[in-house]
Amino acid sequence: MIANVQSANTLWLKRLVLLIFALAVLQNMLPPNGFSGTVLIFDYEFGLMRRGLIGELGNFYWGAQASPNEVLTVSAGISLFGLVCLLILTIKRLFQTQTALWLALLLFSSFAFKAIVGFTGYMDLILIGLTCLAVLTDPKKLVGILARALAVFVGMFCHEIMLAYFAVFLCVDLWLRRGSTVSMAEVFLASVPMLAGIAAFSVLSMFGHVSPEDAPIIIDYVTQKADFTADGEATNVIGRSIRDNFALMADKRTEMGYRSWIILDGIPLALMMLWMMWLNLKVMSARFNGLAQFMVLAAILAPQSLNLIAFDVVRFGAISVLVGFLTLMTIIRTDDDAELRLKHILTLPVFLVVLVLNQQFMVTQINTGWAHLYELPWVLLEQVKWF
Repeated sequence: MIANVQSANTLWLKRLVLLIFALAVLQNMLPPNGFSGTVLIFDYEFGLMRRGLIGELGNFYWGAQASPNEVLTVSAGISLFGLVCLLILTIKRLFQTQTALWLALLLFSSFAFKAIVGFTGYMDLILIGLTCLAVLTDPKKLVGILARALAVFVGMFCHEIMLAYFAVFLCVDLWLRRGSTVSMAEVFLASVPMLAGIAAFSVLSMFGHVSPEDAPIIIDYVTQKADFTADGEATNVIGRSIRDNFALMADKRTEMGYRSWIILDGIPLALMMLWMMWLNLKVMSARFNGLAQFMVLAAILAPQSLNLIAFDVVRFGAISVLVGFLTLMTIIRTDDDAELRLKHILTLPVFLVVLVLNQQFMVTQINTGWAHLYELPWVLLEQVKWF
């Protein structure tokens, strides 16, 4: 009788997780902004170029000129690819027990996940998809190692943020799932995804950099290729180097708008990230040494390093939270007792507190939505205006 009740509860939880995932996509996958739509049509017309792989492939679809409808279609396809791959990985890893399903429910109902759904048309969703597909392969076989390396290498040509987003996580995933043995051979094998990312970054740095002299020509080409108004901030990226990004951020940090993002977007995401870091450490058993714990924390924190060269506080914070969930899936997959420890930590009161708090917060929507203005913490500004 008890087994039947637990089975029924698990079945309904599975249905609820799928429903929450679908509702999050329905509510937050709105049309892309001009920036992501413009970056999508970057290609290799003038040689190798950062973020040009998807646009080069897209040329087979839209030809010499990209219409708004074609860009919207590709944006939706990119988003659904990443989201569906994440769902498949979650089903494979967390659809077995009630406690694991609670974790899946926390993932898809979190404001961080809703923010990720709102990255419509951004390359982030491709990187998420590649990472999830790679993690599904067997890490103890050569194909699993190569799949993770290939995900990073290909991802770098979609967007170079792959190095900070998921390269460290894929190294951690390899190392933990292969036994976390501290030997030269295992450390090297676990480092293969990062080495692939560094190799891709080197190629892009040597052959994909656009000189200031060539930038206006390429910008004009992109502007003409777009059958819509190309976003100026997106085209400015074409000739901008990492050094330029550091200088840009030095100025950006003095702006009140950026500081408001740090406070209203950064703090809620940072708190969720810190909770995920704490949860990962608590779930890890004593057999995981301090180095393993450090690497898990490094994987979660790695996306935050991008705040030094870019101002997308929401994107980097939300990805850190996602990596926290992904590392938990890896730990559960690696250690048979991890789920039991998770059950003792993620009690019903704790689960409800985190679940309910996540429903009350929302961060800036990167696509065309403005719903965040009327949710915590952004609604505080509306209240100040009203009073």
